[in-house]
Amino acid sequence: MTPTVLLYNFGEEKSRNLKVLCLTLKLRVRSVPAADFGQTLNAVLGISPKVECAEGGQPFGGEMLVMAGLSSQQMNALLQGMRRKKIPPVKLKAVLTTANSQWNGYQLYQELQAEHQAMLRGENLHEGESL
Repeated sequence: MTPTVLLYNFGEEKSRNLKVLCLTLKLRVRSVPAADFGQTLNAVLGISPKVECAEGGQPFGGEMLVMAGLSSQQMNALLQGMRRKKIPPVKLKAVLTTANSQWNGYQLYQELQAEHQAMLRGENLHEGESL
């Protein structure tokens, strides 16, 4: 898989700045249109076919960044580059995994929101689960 960064719900300026950064890091980047929020991550990445879905078209409350196929060095370079270029932080970030690749954008957003809230409360959302 070509290392790809998916951008959900980003404003024009922040999206443009991230695209420039990704270009310099030789990472593919894609702004996901709201119409595709109901598609699985694999479908958005072109790994599996898109399907007709009732969900889609409605943006959710905030930004979400998904890193697919990036090495740990590429992830570090992206996150350090964002700080260096003073691109405002993205609260919800995820790495594509076997478990979440079949989730759609709404499902991933809800899971990341729940994990973020649990982290703020000092809890482990998936107590006893091995990651």
